[in-house]
Amino acid sequence: MSAVNFSASGTRWRVMLITPEKASEAHVPRLPGPGLLFTSTDAEMRFLSVTPDSLPSEDELEHKPISELAGLVQQARPLSR
Repeated sequence: MSAVNFSASGTRWRVMLITPEKASEAHVPRLPGPGLLFTSTDAEMRFLSVTPDSLPSEDELEHKPISELAGLVQQARPLSR
């Protein structure tokens, strides 16, 4: 999957869709399950858990308004490396 890039509150973010299959692969740091993985240009990582049936499709994620993506990154919890 390609990532979606956007800016929120002066920070550049990239969000990737993490499916249950992708969540089961080895990641550093370990991902808690399916959801949305946000990474910033400042090397900050945040994760928003989403149930598999509530995950957006790649197309839905790519077409979300920036204001909605900004709200999601605010809801996401920081991940420690």
